[in-house]
Amino acid sequence: MLIAGSRYAVLMPNVFALGRVAKGRWLWPGLPLLLLLAGRLWALTAGGALAFPDEERHLKSVEAVEALLAGHVEQACLHLANTQGRPADALLRLPVAAAQVALQHCWHLPPTSPASLVLPQLFGWLVLALNMVLLWRLARRWLPVSASDVVVVVYAALASSQLYVRHLFPYDTSLGLVLLALVLLSSPAAAPRSPGRQGLLAGTLGLLAFAVYPGYYFAPLLPAALALASTTRAQCKQVVLGWLAGAGLVVIPLEILTRAGHISYLRTLQHLPATVNQGDFGEGFSFLPRYLWQVEGLTGALLLLAVLPGLWLLLTKHNTPLTRVVALAPVAAWLGHAGLVFFAHQLVFYGRLIHFFLPFLVLYAGTALHLLRPYWLRHAAMVLLVGATLVNLGLFGRAYLALAYPRDVLAAQHLPPTAFLRYLNAGAVGPVLNYKVPPQVVAPSPATRPDTLLVVNFTFLYPLLSSSCQPVAVPASYYRLLDAPHFLTLPAYGFEGFTPAMRTQLQACNFRCQIYTVKP
Repeated sequence: MLIAGSRYAVLMPNVFALGRVAKGRWLWPGLPLLLLLAGRLWALTAGGALAFPDEERHLKSVEAVEALLAGHVEQACLHLANTQGRPADALLRLPVAAAQVALQHCWHLPPTSPASLVLPQLFGWLVLALNMVLLWRLARRWLPVSASDVVVVVYAALASSQLYVRHLFPYDTSLGLVLLALVLLSSPAAAPRSPGRQGLLAGTLGLLAFAVYPGYYFAPLLPAALALASTTRAQCKQVVLGWLAGAGLVVIPLEILTRAGHISYLRTLQHLPATVNQGDFGEGFSFLPRYLWQVEGLTGALLLLAVLPGLWLLLTKHNTPLTRVVALAPVAAWLGHAGLVFFAHQLVFYGRLIHFFLPFLVLYAGTALHLLRPYWLRHAAMVLLVGATLVNLGLFGRAYLALAYPRDVLAAQHLPPTAFLRYLNAGAVGPVLNYKVPPQVVAPSPATRPDTLLVVNFTFLYPLLSSSCQPVAVPASYYRLLDAPHFLTLPAYGFEGFTPAMRTQLQACNFRCQIYTVKP
């Protein structure tokens, strides 16, 4: 009784202390994070889904659901396989695709309509929110709560963390699987786990991340390195065998699935490197700093300055298997890819690839700032980093919310999908990917007859055919109904496959989406 009583005497004050801490956390970091999540939801009101050709892979999941409902299993497998090495992403999207198909059957809402595409956008929003939780848990492995809070707020407020929420890309899902693997492999519950089971977990989640988005081909490196670093040299063989078994649990079912659709998953992977060439090989080592400065502004510069101190502290002050892997594996992956770009001319960098490394850059910064002395200097540095991030977010958000996505602009005009439109593009842009009017539920009659409309720059601005802007000369018989900046003029989008010269031209020409109609 005395022991039990003393136990309660010790526990009760801690319970109340936890309650006071939880109450205070609603203000920091709770309020900024809630505002960021709400802002991302608000950003969805502008649309953006299917703005990039790559996003149409999501529709393969929709087609697979429709084929399954019709009893065509082989056809469904073909749709899931025909995703350029991303069958795992197509499988994970099946529940969302099924909900879209249900909306089509019940309310005649086409899956490619902007209203239906909100569902996969919300899926991406949820993945982003879960990644914030995982990053906080990962930071807590060696940082205190205060520093972990700074890490998650800074990461959540980065421009790169907002950019893809409007789109149907697999990048954050793949990144989330890597973060999940690192959190699970470093948890206290992993201690009694056998080396073979650690390897099995690392192989399964690492290869699943790769199967979701093969552009992160270096993703399996991190969980594999952590599983090996957490065991003795004598047990490495068990880890390797477990890793191979975990990899097989992912690759073999996917190969069987895609073979059922008459496409080999493994053979598809052989041809993927040849498709990653839309950029500049000369940017192998300069792409990252350029991206951080031009997209993240002062925050990007501060993150770069904190890299070396953060790495040194992770390798010396903390020096655990997890911190060694977090310090070395992302750097090795970046150096390896940069070397392939610059020296071998095999691949290029995209903004989406830099997106993978940003959580680790923020972790380096959080580690460096936490060990600053005295306290006032550490506090001032954290305030500076958070303040710079929020200021840059405000500038980014103002531009981001003003963008025009041609497909969604056309949908807002309530035009029928068969409407005949006259397209004009600036002379520097080819008519390769003009956007069409998306299907919708029966809408009210348009205020303007479609055959009187002239749409300018309602196209994907690639390739840029000349170095001059060559703006469109609109006939004097037309007057303007709409004028908004084309979404690809946002600097962050310019890092998605455009060369440095093209990025400069996108900013200089300031391409705008415009709608004109004949004067009455």
